[in-house]
Amino acid sequence: MLRSGVCRLRATVGLVVLIALLPGATAAAAPVANRRLESPASRLGRPEGEAPFVCGHLALGGAFEHGNGQPGYGLSVIFRPPAAADFLDFLYGWNTGLVLQADRLGLGDGGRVLSADLLLRRYLAERGTGGTSILPFIGAGPGASSAWPGTGGSAPGLKYWSLVLEGGQEWRYARGHLLVVKGQLRILRQDGRDWTTWSVLAGLGLPFPW
Repeated sequence: MLRSGVCRLRATVGLVVLIALLPGATAAAAPVANRRLESPASRLGRPEGEAPFVCGHLALGGAFEHGNGQPGYGLSVIFRPPAAADFLDFLYGWNTGLVLQADRLGLGDGGRVLSADLLLRRYLAERGTGGTSILPFIGAGPGASSAWPGTGGSAPGLKYWSLVLEGGQEWRYARGHLLVVKGQLRILRQDGRDWTTWSVLAGLGLPFPW
């Protein structure tokens, strides 16, 4: 009798231990999701993956106190709001893009104003027909600049700060290219002299990578 009771007790304890271990075994067997393999969620409901545009431009302008009607040229990389949000997420909510710009404007006697700029470009109400998107914009930002009149020593490096103000319009076509027309004002004081310039620019851009 005693031996039979001990055997029953052992069997009962063993069954309880087995039942207690079943949930742990089930949990251990369940696969654990790897978050690194999951697709990232879209932030702020914005579209993902818009490519930046590489844009070359020609310009006509001048310095108010140093001659007008001079040619210029430059290159820019335009990050429209979905692409700019990869750097600063809130820019998509502000409908604002980033522009990296290298700009050269000629002056009389072989001089020039040279600058590397970082601009915030705020897009206004979008319009357009068919496959063409038309976006007017305003923008502003700092530039690392220098002016050189063409005489009086060697040209200085980009060691002076300027303020760039812009306003214009972009046309984005269904085939993927971008047309930009804008007016630009650069406020620049260098060594106590006013080198403020104005210019009208027209450029053509393609998405990168091509």
